[in-house]
Amino acid sequence: MPKKETYGAQPPIELIRQYLDHNGWYNRKDLQFMNLQDIIILTAMGPPGGGRTFITNRLVRHFNNICYTEISESTILQIFTSMI
Repeated sequence: MPKKETYGAQPPIELIRQYLDHNGWYNRKDLQFMNLQDIIILTAMGPPGGGRTFITNRLVRHFNNICYTEISESTILQIFTSMI
């Protein structure tokens, strides 16, 4: 995870959040907005602790959170065979 700066922000995560809020970034050389299209962002994470840091709600609000408990292999097999 990126190291937090003095005020608690994590710059790489803030760049992802900025893209999700505004669909692009400004080009610093031309001072023109670069609109990015057709990008899918898929993320995975575990609970904070053990080297994992807390992710701000400003970023998490853009994603659908799916949480589940550990399930047995037979249950997984039943789920996927019924789908097929």
